[in-house]
Amino acid sequence: MKKFLSVMLLLATALLLNAGLPQGEFDWSKAKKLAPGIRIKHFTLKDPRPLNIWAVQIDFDNPRVYLVTTGRDENLGKPMPDYPSMKIETKRTRVQDFLKQYRQKGFDMRLAVNAAPWRPWTKPYNHKYSGNIGLAVSNGQVVAVPDKRAVPALVVRKNGKMEMISFKPGDKTDDIRLAVSGFDFVLRDGKQSCNNNMRLEPRTFFGLSQDGKKLYFLIVDGRQKGFSEGFAYCEGAQFLKYLGAWHGINMDGGGSTTLVTCRKNNVRVENCPPGTKPEQRSKAEKYTRPVANCLGVYISK
Repeated sequence: MKKFLSVMLLLATALLLNAGLPQGEFDWSKAKKLAPGIRIKHFTLKDPRPLNIWAVQIDFDNPRVYLVTTGRDENLGKPMPDYPSMKIETKRTRVQDFLKQYRQKGFDMRLAVNAAPWRPWTKPYNHKYSGNIGLAVSNGQVVAVPDKRAVPALVVRKNGKMEMISFKPGDKTDDIRLAVSGFDFVLRDGKQSCNNNMRLEPRTFFGLSQDGKKLYFLIVDGRQKGFSEGFAYCEGAQFLKYLGAWHGINMDGGGSTTLVTCRKNNVRVENCPPGTKPEQRSKAEKYTRPVANCLGVYISK
């Protein structure tokens, strides 16, 4: 009886959380065009609670749109100086710095987001390097692979095919050009696959359309009472489906949640990371966190 009541309580809570979210399917023609093949939309909701949400659609029918991610650090495999029990995979970088570095190299990068979770994460939380980032492949070069469990991953094959897969330890990476991984699937084959994590947090979700031609980023601010109070897992799944996604992954969130754009050479942090006061939007960059890897979108020449 207790188990039944617990299940019913969880279901009721989930229905209540999702009640105020948009229904149907979003019309992307109403979103702003950031660049060829890239559209962006800012949502401000009052129900089911105050929410500040950014959504991005990337259309890979446009052959000029290209994805890149953080590469391996030059010290790959060496013990971390400040955490020697772990080996280096990448160097932590702020999302806006990742975008600026590519633009300085001559790449017309227009947008970037945070991607994988990582370790170590111990006080004072300022480790220079990151490890345990799941599956990561940058321009065909393997940065990291999972060693203990399968991870949900966004994968771009060398033939251009884009997928969201469960990548297991020992799986081959030969035909992968790019990959980043997250915590959990929240949407698979058009159905919610999220767990019962009802905690409201800042969140980053990646979604993929059924035909694998459109990629979605969903950035939800949180921990800001009265401005944006965050999403639960299944709310991310529902909103991804509203945007047009068929599959979806919960990526690293919390203080890592970051969306950066570049318009007319003006690099801007679009969302409000925890610690940012809404009236101090121009200072959002100050509160962004160095992350294990980023995913960037640039327009090829």
